[in-house]
Amino acid sequence: MAVAYLLRYKTSKPGDILTQLRAYKERELDRSPPAGLRHARLLTGSDGKTVAFYSEWDDADGLEEMRDSVPWEACFDINDVHADAHEEIVFDID
Repeated sequence: MAVAYLLRYKTSKPGDILTQLRAYKERELDRSPPAGLRHARLLTGSDGKTVAFYSEWDDADGLEEMRDSVPWEACFDINDVHADAHEEIVFDID
């Protein structure tokens, strides 16, 4: 079953997180999409303090395989330094 992954950051420095996410998306996902990735988007909250990474995958296994990769872990570890809090949610897509 297809899944959507949403990672939301609360931060006083949204530009720092957006820069990291944009670089990661362009370098790792756009140039050489991993198996199972349907698409990815970056979202900025209208409150000016929320940034989200949204992606859709063919199945949960493809998402988990990507989340175990070194580039993914490095990018999201850096974002945690700049974030006040974050939340991860995986949705099933019907």
